[in-house]
Order: sequence, then C-alpha cells, then structure tokens
Amino acid sequence: MLFIRSNTLALKLKGGERLRLIDALTERGLKPLARTARRRLFGSLFGQAAASVESSEAVAELERLCAARTEAEGARAYAPGELFCDGDCVLALVFGEGPDEGALNASVVYSLETAAPLARLERFCRDVFEALGANVEGEGRRADAEARPAPPSWRPRAGAEPTGLARFTAIQPAEFVRAGAALRGGRELARASELLEDGAVRRFLRRVEELRREGYTPRRLLAEAGALGGVSVEGMLEAGLLERELRVSCRKSGHALFDLPSPDSLAAVTISRARCSQCAAPVADEVIEETFNPTRLAVALLADGGWLANRVYRIVRSLGVPESDISTGPPTPHGESYLAADVCGNSFIVVTRDGDLTPAFTRRAAEIVEETDASHLIAVVTGSAEDEGRLRLYEYAWRRARGGSDLSTTVVEGLEAAHAQIGRAFETAVRRELSRTLFALDAALGFSAAGFVLDWFRLSKAVTAPAVRVEERAQAGAATA
Repeated sequence: MLFIRSNTLALKLKGGERLRLIDALTERGLKPLARTARRRLFGSLFGQAAASVESSEAVAELERLCAARTEAEGARAYAPGELFCDGDCVLALVFGEGPDEGALNASVVYSLETAAPLARLERFCRDVFEALGANVEGEGRRADAEARPAPPSWRPRAGAEPTGLARFTAIQPAEFVRAGAALRGGRELARASELLEDGAVRRFLRRVEELRREGYTPRRLLAEAGALGGVSVEGMLEAGLLERELRVSCRKSGHALFDLPSPDSLAAVTISRARCSQCAAPVADEVIEETFNPTRLAVALLADGGWLANRVYRIVRSLGVPESDISTGPPTPHGESYLAADVCGNSFIVVTRDGDLTPAFTRRAAEIVEETDASHLIAVVTGSAEDEGRLRLYEYAWRRARGGSDLSTTVVEGLEAAHAQIGRAFETAVRRELSRTLFALDAALGFSAAGFVLDWFRLSKAVTAPAVRVEERAQAGAATA
C-alpha cells in the first residue's frame, strides 16, 4: 500500500525560474524524470548519444526556445513540475498554475518499506528552498533587498474544511480518548481479541457464564469445549480470557457452595473450620474441583463487541495508517463501535458490529457519517448483510451524491476478508489522491504520472523481492555453517 504526504510553499515561479530550480536540484543528486526524457529526445534530433545530452549546448538552447514559445503562447507551462525517483520512494514537485494557485507543492510517495518518509520529505523541501537561492522572487517580495519581507515557509498541504477525523475526535468524550489510546497498546488485549475471532471461542465463553450461573460441574464445562469444535482451554487461559478457580460442592447433594480464586483461599476457609450449609460437614471433606471462569476482560470484550473493534483497529494499523491519524469512540448501547481514520487526506469511518447488517444499524452508521462529513464508510459485521440493510446504505450514498458530496461504501462480512477489503478501500482512496496531486505532470510525461508511480513501486517490489530472498538464504546458510 502506498501513501502520499505533501507540503506547500506560497511561491510562484515563471518558466525560466522553474528550469533553473530543476537544474539546481539535479546538481544536488536528484534525477528529474520528465526533463531527462525530453532532453534525450532533443539529443536524438541532433544525433547525440544519451551520455552527452546533459552537457550539450544545442539541447539546452532548444529546450529554452520551447519553454519561451510555450510561455509566450499562454499554453500549459513547459515545466509544470517534476518527478524524482529516490531509492525506495518517489519525490514530486508541482508548480501551481493560474492566479489563485501561486504555490509550490512538494510531495513524497512512499510504501510501508520506505525508510523515514517524512524525514525524506522535509529534506526534499529543504533542498528545494536552498536551491531557489537568490534567483527566485517570491510573491510579495520587493526589489529593495533591505526591505524584503521574511521568506515564505513550507506548510502541510491540507483542505480548507476540517477533516472527518478531527470532527469525529471532537465529539468523543475526552476521558475515553485518553483511556482508549492507552488500552490499544496492550499485548494482552491484542491476543485476546485475536482468539475471539473464532466464533466457537465466543460461544464457549458465553456458555461458560450460563453454566456457572446454573451451577454445573467443571466436567460439564470441559465437555462443552469439546462439543463446540474443540476450543483450546489452555489457549484461552494464556490469553487472559479464562481464569482458574476452585469450586467447593456438597458431597451429598452435589450443590455448588462457592468458588475460590486460589488454593491459599481454600486453606484459609479450611482453617476457619467452615461447614457446608447443606449437610453440615467440614469444607475440607466436601468435593473440591478446579473450574474456569471468564475474566473481566473477556466479559467486557464480549458484552459490547470490543474484541471486534480492537481487531479492526489492528488491521488499520497493519495497513500503515499511523496512530496519530486514527481515533476511536466508545461502544454504543446497540453494541456498535466506531473508528475514524485519515488516509492521505481521505476521511474514513469504520463501523463494527458483532452481528448482522440491519436497516437500523445502517441508519445509525449514516448518522455518524453525516455528523463527521466523512467521504468513506466501511461497515464490518461478523454476521450477514441483510438485503434491506444494503439497500438503505446505497440509498444514503445516492442521496449524498445528489447533494454534491460523494460517499464510497464498503461492506465486510466476517473478519476473514476484512484485511483485504479494507486495504482495497484505502488503496482506492490513495490512487485518487495520487491522481489529484500529480495530474499536472501528465502532459509533460505523456502518460499518467499517478499510474507511473504505482507501476514503479510494483516493479521495484518485484525486482527487490528475489534479491531479499537470496540474501536471507545466504544468511541462513552462514548461520548453519
């Protein structure tokens, strides 16, 4: 999955200034894609080899004449921007066009494997600013050097309206935001939520609660575990979903007297010479068996579907969305949980429910989308999506589109396909953002700049993967030797 981050500088450059800036960046080790391709084309007209194109005066003069003619005719700028392939990321420089777009945009397109992408963007912005030098005059500068205002500074590129993430966070209780951020990092919660993906585990824990209230013996609990698909009691104990206890039952009637958390507690009761309320025998003479009890964590995760919300949060994080761009809300009385995420400027609302996609559930999800003005809705349910529920969701998206605000919808049935479907929804939004940011470069390249970047990352991954496997095998062989 790819991501894009952009900064903007309030600076408008003319045709000649743009070319000088690209020249200065080339001297700093960056290789411009569009300009290199054009110069090689010009060099082929003069019969020059590719190696001598950059130093050719004829090529430079032809490029200057083409740029001057383009600017004189008032057509699209000769140099609308540039792409730089920098190792494991792509840097983009786009010059604003028109009277209301006097800005210079610098972007980095990166994947999960890219090392320190934000630092790369900051370094690129610094290189651009330093390369401008004294030859570029920013908007509002005066000719008098002593009276020049302070130079403009880079700012993160963002829309004028508040994002859905900010609106969602603003309506959440402050104490829940702090507590949720601390709880999400726990390994115990992650392991417990992962086990609860299995429907048999959830049914077993609910059944254990019922059996304990009804006073059944521990043997019945273990029989239930086998009947529900052979769920692992030891695995639930290790994950903190179950805890061991000691049950004291009357030897004559078989009635459960009480449960104790540990052998030490039993010793304390025995020393106190307590007797059975049914047969008056000493507690030490009664039936003592080891039993299991759902922990508070298990009860809480099952009660409001918190396990599902946590699993979806982990999926979103695994797709590369930083924690600072994610916000969660408390579960509703209907057992639904909400998560908001900002993916490259696109606001997502993810609604989770341990159940079916019903019309009532769709209506409540639409209310949250309306309140936050999100542009993407993902509904994750463990059950099935009812036809009427889907229809209501599509009707709401259609009404939004009629009002001029598109809403993309994704319905995920079951966690087996959740990672893939949520990832596709994020990738679609990132492609749109890439196209919106880089479309100005399409004319200079002669093809889609966004499509080229996607293909470049795909090809780079395919080329580097065999090399990584070879290196791993070599390291494994050296370790064996």
